[in-house]
Amino acid sequence: MKRSLNWIYFALAVLILIAVLVYIQSAMKANEAAVSKPRPTSKASALDVSVVTVRAAEHSASIQAVGVANANQNLLLTTQISGEVIELSPSFEVGEQIKKGQVLLRLKNISTQADLARAKNTLANAELTLKEEQRQADQANAEWRAAGLSGDPASDLVLRAPQLAAAKTDLSAAQAALALAQDNVKQLTIRAPFDAIVVSKDVALGAYLNSNTQVATLYSTDQVVVELQLSLLDWQKLPSADRMLKNHWPAQVNSVNGSDTWQGYVKQAGLHVDSNSGLRSLFVAVDTPLQQSPELIPGSFVKVQLAGASLKNLWQLPNSALSQKSEIWYVDQDNRLANFDATPKFVDQEFVYIEVPERLRETPHQVLIQPYNSYLKGMLVNPQERGKP
Repeated sequence: MKRSLNWIYFALAVLILIAVLVYIQSAMKANEAAVSKPRPTSKASALDVSVVTVRAAEHSASIQAVGVANANQNLLLTTQISGEVIELSPSFEVGEQIKKGQVLLRLKNISTQADLARAKNTLANAELTLKEEQRQADQANAEWRAAGLSGDPASDLVLRAPQLAAAKTDLSAAQAALALAQDNVKQLTIRAPFDAIVVSKDVALGAYLNSNTQVATLYSTDQVVVELQLSLLDWQKLPSADRMLKNHWPAQVNSVNGSDTWQGYVKQAGLHVDSNSGLRSLFVAVDTPLQQSPELIPGSFVKVQLAGASLKNLWQLPNSALSQKSEIWYVDQDNRLANFDATPKFVDQEFVYIEVPERLRETPHQVLIQPYNSYLKGMLVNPQERGKP
């Protein structure tokens, strides 16, 4: 009985094993059939991208730099001779505007006046001596001719030629001494050398000043000049220095806060590059700064904007359009992504200016405003216009 049960169990196990094998085989066949059956093609999804439509055009670079509006002339006015301050002009005060030739102060120096008197006396004596020597020379020549002597005398002293030459030299020296004495007296009156504003007044009434003593600091009012330090890249954006100087190339001068504006022009271009900074100077002038409305006060910090040279076949794009890999991405005629490597010709605060490849110059194109590194060429996109630069 026990052996019969064992055979029964064995038969059942065999049947179960056979059933499992049959099930596995049928499942594998069904899976193979499902895999081999072609899947329906899925419709490609388009990626939304923000674009701006641009066309190749001519654009001018714009250079911006900061500088100080310095007076065209900055003078430390000093005395030429010594003397006591006996008079000060009421207009000789800090902050006042003065005109060229206007008297600022007068000095008193008795010895200078005495020197002038002596120089006049010396000149008068030299003139008298010359006249006497001229008369004596004429008389000597007449006596020589009257004596009927032929040829020249053994010594030129006979006809008084050396004495006459010495008298003439003494007269020239006396005239020079008088001119010096007169100039010294003239220097006792100190005048403004040009139209200026008084920045500092360094003397007081009654003070005794030695020669070469500073009496004032004067800034000219005819013009202010702003020195701009530009990189070689900035210089490449500008016309040639000769062209800017010849045409008085315009420059817009703005206050630091941007509320005030003055019209200037390029006055001078530096002819060397600073070996430490690698920068080269450009000088912008504004004429009659104190007659402007509002006034441009010397010493003011200003921002200067210069228009550069015009370049053709450029795209004006938002700064964000240039990818981190220096690429420009655009949408082709099939609404798929394409790109090209780009080096900006110039940039400003808002835009980047890219030279357009020749194949893209004839028609407008949609350029991505914000390309990402994950974008691939040929990706299908749905361009969304976000305005034009």
